[in-house]
Amino acid sequence: MDTITKLLNTFKCHKNIDLQNFLNDPNKAISFEKREITKTYLYLSKEGEVVAYFTISLNVLSTSGISKSTIKKLDGIDKNREEIACFLIAQLGKSNSCSFKIGRYILNDAIETIKDAKNIIGGRFIILDAINNDRVIEFYAENSFVLVDKDIAKRESVRMYYPLVF
Repeated sequence: MDTITKLLNTFKCHKNIDLQNFLNDPNKAISFEKREITKTYLYLSKEGEVVAYFTISLNVLSTSGISKSTIKKLDGIDKNREEIACFLIAQLGKSNSCSFKIGRYILNDAIETIKDAKNIIGGRFIILDAINNDRVIEFYAENSFVLVDKDIAKRESVRMYYPLVF
C-alpha cells in the first residue's frame, strides 16, 4: 500500500460512511484526482492522520424542478435555462478523531478556494448536496447557503447554493 493510500485510510467517519468511503476507496478520491475530476484538500493532525477534508469540482446543475425565478437568479440571464455551469463542493467532513468544531473553517476554506478559481474563470454560484437533516441544513444556511428547492420533504439529500456574485 503506498503512502497516499495509507494516509487516506487514516480518515474514519462513522457518522457518514460515504465521507469515509470517498477517501478510503482507491477508485474514488485518488482516481478522481488522477483524472482531473475533483481536487481534494486534506487537514492533517500532528500525528499525520487525516482529520478533515473537502473536495471540489466543476459541475452542471440541471434546472428541472427549479422555479423560474431561482433559475434566473442562478443563471443571471435566462429563466428557461435547462443547465447551468457551477462549482461543486462534493465532499466536506471531519473524522471521528477530530474533537474541534471545524466545519465552518473547512467550509470557508472550500469557498475561498473556489473564489480563487472564480476570479480566474468566472462563475456565479457553488452548489452542494446536503443530508436532509435540520442541523445540517441550518449549518449551511448560517453560512449563506440557500435551498435550491423549497419542497424538501421525503428527500434523502437537498441541494443548496452559495451565491458568488449576487
